[in-house]
Amino acid sequence: MYNDWFYLEKDRHIRERALAEGMAERRRYAQLKADRPSLRVSLRARLARRLFALAVATERQETWKAVGERLEAKGRL
Repeated sequence: MYNDWFYLEKDRHIRERALAEGMAERRRYAQLKADRPSLRVSLRARLARRLFALAVATERQETWKAVGERLEAKGRL
């Protein structure tokens, strides 16, 4: 009744449709993931913030040490 070409063509159309649906679903998922804000901050970002806070604190201490040394040198402390 039908030769093998009919089934090959029908199977090809089914696979193409399944592939297109899968790609559309992945695009929707990627878009949803990109739109929602990240609930958890990455380890790299947390570490960078902590290192920055330490650098600021260290800089303050070094600055106050320098100010104290200058005041001591001028005899004001």
